[in-house]
Amino acid sequence: MNINHFRNLIGINNSIFNAGHDHYRKSGLTYAEVPHIVGITGACENVDTLFKIQNRMNNPLFFTQTGQLSLEQLLQCFPGMYTVIHSGRDEEEEDPRHLRQFMLIEEEFDWSFIDPDISKYDEEKMYEVLLEHIEAAVKAMVKRAIEENSEALGKEYGRDAKRFSQSLEDPFWRIDYEDALNLLRKNGFPELRWGDDLKADHEAMVVRLLNGNESEPRPVFIMRYPKEIKFFNMKVSEKDPRVVLSADLIFPFAGEGVGSAVREPNGEKLEKRLLDSNMFRLHKERGGTLEDFRWYLDLVKSKKTKPHAGYGLGNERLVQYLLGSDDIRNCSTFRMIAN
Repeated sequence: MNINHFRNLIGINNSIFNAGHDHYRKSGLTYAEVPHIVGITGACENVDTLFKIQNRMNNPLFFTQTGQLSLEQLLQCFPGMYTVIHSGRDEEEEDPRHLRQFMLIEEEFDWSFIDPDISKYDEEKMYEVLLEHIEAAVKAMVKRAIEENSEALGKEYGRDAKRFSQSLEDPFWRIDYEDALNLLRKNGFPELRWGDDLKADHEAMVVRLLNGNESEPRPVFIMRYPKEIKFFNMKVSEKDPRVVLSADLIFPFAGEGVGSAVREPNGEKLEKRLLDSNMFRLHKERGGTLEDFRWYLDLVKSKKTKPHAGYGLGNERLVQYLLGSDDIRNCSTFRMIAN
């Protein structure tokens, strides 16, 4: 184990979390703990990657992957919430792209952050503010990490702190999924078709093409994915019903670091999206039923929460971006401790 690298990881993570807490509190969000042992509602789409937890009652309990639905429940009491969790993914193996355990920073906020009048709800405005929230949070964390760890970033990882900081003064790139698909077809991936999920090499190419010859590449929002390949509660766009109001933030060096969306506020539409989803098909094949989602469906149908949006930020992907590393395993203190 490289003790200097271990020390640097701890210092950088300390900067990230302190900056995150400061940013969210100043933004008017409230911190809350969420359950780490959950039912199926703790899954991020692929139920096959849930770690099952043995228990005396033999109930289907899992180590959570996301606190999203719990945060949505808490919006009954507060207009904006955030949390930090350990997310577990039962991957076949850990590799340069995948960890079995990582830190996830999550935020959910409702329409009252934009306008107290619910009758003025505008899903496109909600979507724009969501992207603004993500960019502001990421920049707050990265800037603090650069300021407090500039010497280590330069000496140990060859990162130019001044140039890196300057790049954060410019907005992140934005491109719709459809435009990204067309761009990729012209640049080495002619086989791609509408509805294909973009892989790591596709995302890296989009980042490379949009940044061109920039000395310090900026992250890229890939927006408005086909509804069939995204989580069931993402809002289907009224302007283009082929897509959901989602956005993945792709970091240079690291890949997808943030998944986000406006949530579906209509309970009936939400239930239909769930029933039609691949996630529910897999859940049903494994003995699950719609009742496993009932508490969440009933919450949305009750309208006890205002229309809202949110995201999850993978901490180790953010560290990759900071270090300029192509291997996420080198950015995890869990793995460093294990070794």
